Formats: sequence, structure tokens, C-alpha cells
Amino acid sequence: MTKPSLSALATAVLVSASLLSAPAAEAGSKKMWDNLSTGLALGVGAVAGVTTLKKQDNTGLKQLSWTLGSTLLITEALKATVHENRPDGSGNDGFPSGHTSMAFAAATYFGIRYGDQYPQYVPYVYGAAALTGIARVEAKKHYARDVLAGALLGWGMGKLITTPQNAELMVAPTAGGASVTYTKHF
Repeated sequence: MTKPSLSALATAVLVSASLLSAPAAEAGSKKMWDNLSTGLALGVGAVAGVTTLKKQDNTGLKQLSWTLGSTLLITEALKATVHENRPDGSGNDGFPSGHTSMAFAAATYFGIRYGDQYPQYVPYVYGAAALTGIARVEAKKHYARDVLAGALLGWGMGKLITTPQNAELMVAPTAGGASVTYTKHF
């Protein structure tokens, strides 16, 4: 099986993001930034997902699903609890930034799971996640604190759930509780 062309994936992310934002440029820069942030968030997730599928990494697929799913649930629970108004007045679900939390969850997953195999791409994936947050502020959809909270939440869930592809984390029940084993293959 051939290695996935991450440069092609990265190019696709940037092209998709620019295509999403191009028509909106006429409508105003806030809409352009909003579309750009959506394209970037989806693109970072796509890079993580496509890489996982191309590598036929079933454990990684489970970890990516848990990372993104738990990040989404916690983000939405916080939005429903905090009720912070958005800067543009479009709603009271501003805290934390969901686009940013999902982008950082996917970037962190990619960095941990495949960073040793594709170290040259890790800065680009995190850069796209960071640009997602900047775009949310520029679009007036979030305050900086919303974006920072989303980034920390996504990063934290990625760190908590993801293991490197050449490592295994196993939790097994025992008579007195649980046993945790971490194995790294060299």
C-alpha cells in the first residue's frame, strides 16, 4: 500500500478553504472569514480522517472517532450551559468555539498518531487549526477567549485519547479495579 500524499491533502484543504471563501469576498470580509474557518476546520479533520483510512488504521479510526466525538459533546454541553453572546449578536452559543475545538482535536490526533511518520506536516496541520481560530475572531463569531478555550479543549481531548500509531494503550479490568498498560514499539 502506498503512503498517502499529504501534500496533496494539504493542497486540497487550502483550495477548498479558498473556494469556500471566494464568493463571500463580495459579501464582506466577515463572511469570507466565516467560510474560511469552516473550510479549514473541515480540512484538518479530512486530513486526519483520510490519513487514517489510507493507512487502514482501525485503532486510529476508533481514537479519532472518540477524540472528535467527545470534543463535540463537551463543546456543545458548554455552549448550552454558558450562554455567551457572540460578538456579531447571532446567538448565545459563543463559548467555546466549536470550529476551533474540532480543528485542534483533529490536529492533535494527527500530530500524536502520525507525527513521527509525517513530522513535516504537523506544523501545517496545527497552523490550519490556529488559522481556524483567528478566522472565527475575524468573522466576529467568537471572542479570543472562546477560541482559546476551544483550542485547549480540542488539544486536551486529543492528548487524552490518542496514542502514537507505534504504541498501544490498554485498559483491562482486574479484581481490585483496572490495569493500564502502555507499550511503545521501536
